[in-house]
Amino acid sequence: MAIMWSSPLYSLTTKDRKKVVIDVTSSVSAGLPPNKVLAESVIRFFRKKGVERVVDFGAGALRHTFPLLKAGFQVCAVEFEEQFARPTCAKARKRAERNPNFSTLIWPKDFRNDNRKFDAALLCYVLQTMPLSDERELALKLLRKKLKENSYLLWMSRYGQIPSVPKTQQVKDGYYMWPERDYKSFVREFTTEETHELMESFGFHRVRSLSERGTDQIFLYGKGSSTWI
Repeated sequence: MAIMWSSPLYSLTTKDRKKVVIDVTSSVSAGLPPNKVLAESVIRFFRKKGVERVVDFGAGALRHTFPLLKAGFQVCAVEFEEQFARPTCAKARKRAERNPNFSTLIWPKDFRNDNRKFDAALLCYVLQTMPLSDERELALKLLRKKLKENSYLLWMSRYGQIPSVPKTQQVKDGYYMWPERDYKSFVREFTTEETHELMESFGFHRVRSLSERGTDQIFLYGKGSSTWI
């Protein structure tokens, strides 16, 4: 098997034997505001629990990093080097670097080699854009290793928002999007049950649901017995 995460580009074969290239960095929706749940619930909860250091895994254009920095948290944004080089992401990174509580790690090498431990992690709209299940699982394993005991993980995703995608666009366990583009994006929707089962298998127990509507999946998970509330 090829080295995992050697590139954000994946050459894959669809169910009907068509060759496609997935670019996982193409899934970032630049310009979107942060999810208001972060400001209304998560930041307050993190403060209550004494969280200081947060890793924003798959940070993209930093839309969830900025509210945390403003609230006084130390935030480390993790991304592919190619993602940080995109104009919108590069602009956001330059702005964030004015804050002394901001840092970055390039995925995967720098992240794997860094020895810091974090009190909490953001995993917002990330795993469902990764086309290889082995990589999703290893990402969770590495992320758990980076988190302290009695820490938290915020999961955000959506379910039931994929339009009527033809079966010809099935690839791996999901679908590729934007068929007209040379580089496609990937979506794999997880049911609520699948999400909880996946997180539990890596030692994260569900603390509470913060979802606002049926299509949203916003869950707070804990690592360690004292995170039960």
